[in-house]
Amino acid sequence: MARFPEAEARLFRVKICMDCKARNALRATRCRKCNSKNLRMKARHKGGR
Repeated sequence: MARFPEAEARLFRVKICMDCKARNALRATRCRKCNSKNLRMKARHKGGR
């Protein structure tokens, strides 16, 4: 089932802290919980079963 573009933006436009796994804003440079700089974009899995 395909998602709406608005739902995709809400789900995937976040950064994940590699240390404490917190969800952060897209424009974040440091984690809001542990103050780490070790952030990554949330993974988007392309393709399906």
